[in-house]
Amino acid sequence: MSTVNDIKHLVDELHAATMRMKQRLSERYLAKVTGQQTPEKSSDPRSIWWGYFPVVLVAVIGLSITIAVFLQSLSWEKGRVEIAFHEASQDRILVIQREIKHSLGIIQDIASFFEASEIVGRREFRKFVGPALKNQAGIKALEWVPVVRAEDRDTFIEEAQHSFPPFQLHEWDGSGKLIKGKHRSTYYPVLYIQPYQRNKEALGLDMGVDPIVSQLLIEAEISREIQVSPGIYLQDDTEQKTGIVVAVPVFFKDNLSETTSTQAPTEIRGFAIGIFYIGDVIERAMESLRTGGIDIHFYQDQSIGNGRLLYSHYSRLDENPMSYTDSDAPEISYTQQVTVGNQQWQIVCNSASEKFTADTWNSWIIFFGGIAFTLLFTIYVATLVGRARQVRLEVEERTSQLWEVVQALNQEVVERKSAEQELQRLNETLEHHIAYRTAEAERRAQYLEQFAYVTSHDLKAPLRAVSNLAQWIEEDLTDKLDAASREQLALLRDRVRRMHDLIEGLLEYSRVGRTSDSESEFDSNEMINEIIDSLSPPEEFTIRIKSKMPTLYADRLQLGQVFSNLISNSLKHHGGDKGKIRIKCEIIDEFYQFSVCDDGQGIAPEYHNKVFMMFQTLESSDFESSTGIGLALVKKIVEEHGGTIRLKSAIGEGTCFHFTWPIKHASE
Repeated sequence: MSTVNDIKHLVDELHAATMRMKQRLSERYLAKVTGQQTPEKSSDPRSIWWGYFPVVLVAVIGLSITIAVFLQSLSWEKGRVEIAFHEASQDRILVIQREIKHSLGIIQDIASFFEASEIVGRREFRKFVGPALKNQAGIKALEWVPVVRAEDRDTFIEEAQHSFPPFQLHEWDGSGKLIKGKHRSTYYPVLYIQPYQRNKEALGLDMGVDPIVSQLLIEAEISREIQVSPGIYLQDDTEQKTGIVVAVPVFFKDNLSETTSTQAPTEIRGFAIGIFYIGDVIERAMESLRTGGIDIHFYQDQSIGNGRLLYSHYSRLDENPMSYTDSDAPEISYTQQVTVGNQQWQIVCNSASEKFTADTWNSWIIFFGGIAFTLLFTIYVATLVGRARQVRLEVEERTSQLWEVVQALNQEVVERKSAEQELQRLNETLEHHIAYRTAEAERRAQYLEQFAYVTSHDLKAPLRAVSNLAQWIEEDLTDKLDAASREQLALLRDRVRRMHDLIEGLLEYSRVGRTSDSESEFDSNEMINEIIDSLSPPEEFTIRIKSKMPTLYADRLQLGQVFSNLISNSLKHHGGDKGKIRIKCEIIDEFYQFSVCDDGQGIAPEYHNKVFMMFQTLESSDFESSTGIGLALVKKIVEEHGGTIRLKSAIGEGTCFHFTWPIKHASE
């Protein structure tokens, strides 16, 4: 309708201009008839330049818009490349974290194996770690290191020689040679080690002699948890690599129930130890990914400048890989800190080669296209200005030819009227076209709504059949199903329920703005109490109305949907076993502002816009997952009724939803 109004306004201006020109020529005609000369205007050079002011203005505006669009296009392209780089970097870091976690899990499995068995022989140990050595990359050695007291040394050596006669307790001297182990109060000898052929010298080696490993074992015994050493240099067959030592303590079963901080030394049984090459583990993880043009550097400490470089993975697209330095910083970089056991690693991802380079061709096309358009439009405006000046000079020169002027005026009036009629006809055609389009849009909306209802009905029927079939299978095979099968059937029914909720949510979302209950006057306090009763919150949750709630004239059903979704969202995503939810209302200008706040775990600022999008959830699980439609439905209902909604939250500070609702009266 704004286009139609503009056309009408243009017609009125043309009619007024026609009348002014007719009156001005009539006055000149009367002056000529009465013998009076029309005063001639002196030609002022400044007026000539001022007449070309629109040309300069058009050129300046065109250049400004072109440059602004060009710069914005460059910014958009650079932002797109940075987002793609960050996503690719995060994918690689996630895969590497999974691989490292799997490697650490091997040592925890060995510790669990020893905790479950009082006696583990050399053969059982070799058989247990065999699959891990075969399937996992980067393993230098997997070891079982018992804790041996000085008084038990001879007995331990004698028992070890029963299964391996050459076994002796030894250690490294200062020159790197193996010597017989010296007398100490406590020994940490390597009793079992795999693969044996590559690590035969380490069998019987006292791990407590090495200060790094000794400190690692002490920390593992005190914390009773897995411990990871800082990066150390390990000698491979032909080169020196960076690696880590992982230790998991194993305690005697009789003392596992004790939880006091001061425990007797005899509680510790030994340690499951793994030695890994960092580079091999990382490269194994990267084999499952395509070449992405990203160099990845791993540092020991949190700061790049002071941290120790553990390993660098270079992209296969980079023909001349170089280590990252501050003096040669890449255009795009991404840094993330990860936890490896008790160690903190800093991962720095840098763009390699030219894979993550912004494509500026479109921006330059926009720039030169804008320049060309501005130039052509400026020439066109200059031509119009020149023609207008020429017409004005000709009119002033021919004022003496009264009859010809009158004839020209009449002809021009006829043309203007014809143009006015043409504009009126176009206006009527445009209004008819708009009405036709509006009716067509309404017809399509009704068709889509009918299609949604039919589709939802056709989808719900097979969903119910799948749910009933899963329940019948569980009932018929209740004595034959194991726990895993029951869990999978429960997961199947939960997926069916979630699909059903998703269909209902989509239908509810599509109906907002097209179908609504009639507006009426009601008490919002009573409505909220009914919603709270229907949600049946746990006894540990307290829901309080902190202010006087108004009696308002509105759509009770849809306003109730807003409160129901916000309160249930606070209950579901609170993150604790108990909590508080506060509801209040205040009047701001011509709106009621309602607030629903909780003291839950909160939402990070970067996700404040995401929560109002369709199908967006901040957490996922196999059971009881959200459909991601509730808050999108709330936003649509509020905006359809002329209100706004915003979120105020931070991690650990709870969540507050504030939305406005227009104040109406029954007379309106």
